[in-house]
Amino acid sequence: MAFSHVVLYRAMNLGHRGSPVRADLERALLDAGAAEVRSFQTNGTVLLDVGPSAGAAEVVARAAAPLLAERSGYAGAALVRPLGDLAEAVDGDPFALTRDERTYRETLTFVDGGEPLPVALPWTDPRDLLDLVAARPGVVLAVVRGGPGTGGDPGSVVERMTGGVTTTRTLGTVRRLLTAASAG
Repeated sequence: MAFSHVVLYRAMNLGHRGSPVRADLERALLDAGAAEVRSFQTNGTVLLDVGPSAGAAEVVARAAAPLLAERSGYAGAALVRPLGDLAEAVDGDPFALTRDERTYRETLTFVDGGEPLPVALPWTDPRDLLDLVAARPGVVLAVVRGGPGTGGDPGSVVERMTGGVTTTRTLGTVRRLLTAASAG
């Protein structure tokens, strides 16, 4: 069976307080109607197949929300994307023009709701710790400068600018996810 979508949970860390363990996360999505699921890493990224029903991935994620809250106390947001959208967002080298020796991470911030970004891209924050590189429907690509705990935070910046709900993954995570999805 081929995976068609990914569910990107916000602020989920499998096995930690307030987050489910892997088996409970996968079971909640299966109980909510998914045909197949595979949790990827521990950050709340889940490959999902819902079968032939168009638009059902969002329905499954919504139906799984009360199950996750009941079973583990997790009540965060779930952003659902077709895998093709992720592949399109990272096609080629979208960070080539902004990557330099100060680059700490290249990220994709997924956003649901809110308004369009109110700034022209590329945009650099006043502290020069974050470049918003490009925006596509539902995703903003960013380069984070500085190291752990000292760099820019693309999720909070995009939320503040748009009023939407976000969750962020690194470029490496997204590329590994796409590879895992294509392997079946």
